[in-house]
Amino acid sequence: MTTSAQPRAEQLQPQVVERLKQVLNHHELAHAYLLVGPTGSGKGEIARWLALRLFCLHPVNNEPDLTCAECQRILTGNHPDIVTAAATGRQIKVDEIRHLKAEFTKSAMEGNQKIFIIRDAEKMTTGAANSLLKFIEEPGPGVYILMLTSNKSAVLPTIRSRTQVIEMQPLSRTALLEELAKAEVPLEQRAVAVGLTDSVTEVQNWCQENWLGQAIAGVSKWYNQVSQGNMLAFVSVQTVIQKLATDREKQQVLLDLITLIWRDTLLVANGVTGADRLHFLGAQAQLQAVAGQYTMAQLLAVSQLTLGIRHQLSQNINFQNIVEQLTIQIVQTLRGQKHE
Repeated sequence: MTTSAQPRAEQLQPQVVERLKQVLNHHELAHAYLLVGPTGSGKGEIARWLALRLFCLHPVNNEPDLTCAECQRILTGNHPDIVTAAATGRQIKVDEIRHLKAEFTKSAMEGNQKIFIIRDAEKMTTGAANSLLKFIEEPGPGVYILMLTSNKSAVLPTIRSRTQVIEMQPLSRTALLEELAKAEVPLEQRAVAVGLTDSVTEVQNWCQENWLGQAIAGVSKWYNQVSQGNMLAFVSVQTVIQKLATDREKQQVLLDLITLIWRDTLLVANGVTGADRLHFLGAQAQLQAVAGQYTMAQLLAVSQLTLGIRHQLSQNINFQNIVEQLTIQIVQTLRGQKHE
């Protein structure tokens, strides 16, 4: 791991870093924080910056020097007094919290501080969250708990009320596009990706073996068919889209792509044509054609249909069934039939 953690945190969340510096200056650091923000907004970088600052042997101007032995161990992920918990599968279960609680009871191995980082805190089961409560209330001296989440409302209110909440600001579209360009993501894929995530790492993962390019092409093909009421779109679900949906994360991305292309259609229908607002830049001619072919009421109805599909996946409805049913509903809507 490089030593770029500090400038990365300051680049992503300068106001949060400055706030933490002031808190440290006044010796008012809370024992538990909930860092809230979308993927890629810098929650992990802020947690690491704070760990670096607390353990650094020679801080300079209230910042870690990034070169001392303590900083180097943190940067390489080898510090014994920093413990991380994360989801196994879709949830953080009680067993994971039990392991964390066992670590709570141990003294720091080399100093008088311990830091516990819980990633994706919204994935804690109710049992796991309840199990953690009393340790948040009485963590002991020198113990700090940092919980990271992209969905504050999914974290139990009893947990939220016992932490200091720090809200992250999402990256601007311009900044994210610049980061994706540096990562050599193709231009058209960049424009789509910024409508899906704030995380450069996520986009890079999707770009492996050109999966994102294939997903955009597959959804665009399906869109061209379904927008003309062509039931070949139903076949495309089975032969193209389903083959790309190899895991749950990719299923979510495909559903988000479907929602995004119909959102673009609605924007075009409202006179929006700028590349700073649209995402499917390579499909603008088709977007214009579809926007001019149907009434605003029909396009609004279709857009509304797409907004619910991600929720259906979270309810464990089969991915293929979701997209096939959506295809039928869109065709019916665009043909002027009333959707029951």
